[in-house]
Amino acid sequence: MQCIVNRRAQFLASHRYWLPELSESENWEKFGPFSKFPGQGHNYVLFISMAGELDEYGMVLNLSDVKHVIKKEATGQLDFAYLNDLWPEFQETLPTTENIAKVIWQRLAPHLPLVRVQLFEHPQLWADYRGEGKKATLTISTHFSAAHRLAPNLSPEQYGKCTRTHGHNYHLEVTVEGEMDSRTGMIVDVKALNQVVEDYVISKLDHSCLNEDIPDFAEVVPTTENIARYISNLLELPIQGLGVKLANVKLYESHQLWIDYPGNGSETFFSVATHFSAAHRLAHPHLSLEKNKEIYGKCARVNGHGHNYQLEVTVKGEIDSRTGMAIDLLGLNQIINDYVVEPFDHSFLNKDVPFFGEAVPTAENIALYITNVLRSPIQELGAELYKIKLVESPNNACEIYALQSDSSVGDTAKDQQLLAAV
Repeated sequence: MQCIVNRRAQFLASHRYWLPELSESENWEKFGPFSKFPGQGHNYVLFISMAGELDEYGMVLNLSDVKHVIKKEATGQLDFAYLNDLWPEFQETLPTTENIAKVIWQRLAPHLPLVRVQLFEHPQLWADYRGEGKKATLTISTHFSAAHRLAPNLSPEQYGKCTRTHGHNYHLEVTVEGEMDSRTGMIVDVKALNQVVEDYVISKLDHSCLNEDIPDFAEVVPTTENIARYISNLLELPIQGLGVKLANVKLYESHQLWIDYPGNGSETFFSVATHFSAAHRLAHPHLSLEKNKEIYGKCARVNGHGHNYQLEVTVKGEIDSRTGMAIDLLGLNQIINDYVVEPFDHSFLNKDVPFFGEAVPTAENIALYITNVLRSPIQELGAELYKIKLVESPNNACEIYALQSDSSVGDTAKDQQLLAAV
């Protein structure tokens, strides 16, 4: 069974967008203030995603070893560096966010089973690279504030107090896909992309009452699912005009609820987030204390330790034409609470959850267990469990794709396709 593990790292670096074959005025016209000497800098945040089979110790990889590989091959060299002069790859192609992600992939791939390199230049701009030649994705984020109400003419029991007009600070992420220019390292003009999103979405939706001010929502219920699909329809052609493809619209109604809409008709990915606090000890029950310490390090200490776990549950479903929902949210939250939060919260997993009397409660095994207990109840709600993501700490997380979790042998190509969707 395959699992994806994520390791976070960071580095501080500066760079400059400047092509020596262009004049100063031409560089300014092409790159604007990013062409200024000596350049600008960022606090880069890097996420390395790796896939593999769970071993008998409940791990895909030893993340301590992974941390050292990332530092040796990438961040240790990138930190406090002027990127244009650092690696030969940046002499040929400028160190854009997408190209830096690509080069990091190339340097880590001989050492780690990579499926994705995600690089944040800052919280409003990041790139994803998955080892597909020059192809990469770039994501920008923005926000708007809007009011709405959810169809009081339908079932008040289904919508509850959401039938009253209320509002949200929506957070919007727009992801585009394209090929990096071999010289500039860019897949799209970010300034132009931001302007398209501003002109076609933000100026239209911000400080509006969606039911009253947007004609499309006179008959269509403005659920988060339908708003994301509406935004996707607004952006598809203008973004295509920039020379890239709209790959995904992610819309957050709150920190606990969001939608991914990749443009597949009425199919959408609905995510909710929750948390639980639990203690655990990483120790195989049939190994000695010395051997467990050798494998798990300080995580094998006899009295255990704990985490504030962050859990994300993503379901795949069709948007119902009547309700505007992909799944009954109240029902989904109740299932997660009954099957996961209530038995896990403020527990010692090794002792209080029978499954972990034998299985080592690594993040990977916890995520797998949650996947298995949620799959059937969610299916009974008329949707399909798609992904479980468990964040153990700011630096470590793992993902289980439910469609693969009952397979003994993973399909890497399929895993990457799934990763691209959400």
